[in-house]
Amino acid sequence: MERPFQWISRILSLGLRYDQATAVGPAFQQEAWIRKIMKEVKKHTYSLETPLSDVTFILLDTETTGFSPQRGDEIFSLAALKTKNGEPLDLYCSNFRPKRRIPEHVEVLTGITNDDVACAPLLEEEIHHILSFLNHGILLGYHIQHDVAFLNEFLSRNYRTVLQQTTIEMRKIMECIYHDSFPTLDDALSFYHLTPIDRHTAKGDVMSLFEMWKRVFIELQQLQLIRCTTYMRYLVNVRK
Repeated sequence: MERPFQWISRILSLGLRYDQATAVGPAFQQEAWIRKIMKEVKKHTYSLETPLSDVTFILLDTETTGFSPQRGDEIFSLAALKTKNGEPLDLYCSNFRPKRRIPEHVEVLTGITNDDVACAPLLEEEIHHILSFLNHGILLGYHIQHDVAFLNEFLSRNYRTVLQQTTIEMRKIMECIYHDSFPTLDDALSFYHLTPIDRHTAKGDVMSLFEMWKRVFIELQQLQLIRCTTYMRYLVNVRK
């Protein structure tokens, strides 16, 4: 019989890892430093036996100029909230100056204009702060494959590496718990009767996600042992 409340095992069963890609890029000193950070991440992975309350989860969201990093779309805003035991620890938030203009419809959607980012740092000027912040945690987000794909494309193209952290899709956790469909963040927030905070901004979506995560975290801890065995079998077989 499995041990009671080994939720980290179930959460990790939903994890996604991205194979390292190769690309040629400049800034070799920066690249060496980033590769060192990636190696540190590998050394600080969580065991399946780690209690859920001891795991650092980092909620992540980005705003991008489009949907295809391979075709030149870029991140122009990123927010990450570090949490542990359902409580906030630290917040990183920054806009970036993309090399291509933010399309008008994206400006309307996010409320972030080209003028707003005209004096913002380039992503390459902030990437070491971002990676340091994301280090030693499990990344968690809604449709997080989008966010990770953009970060990985940037890291692969410029530094010949990719993120090494376990990445978990929040939508899958919700759907596993409640056996219902939550296609969008708005659907998940509505389920908890939560009002979005500055929707379609990186910081706002991360803070909205945190309000939802607090409730999901409590739900995961309060699930009865009688449901554990069945639940474990279900979650283990749900992968992206």
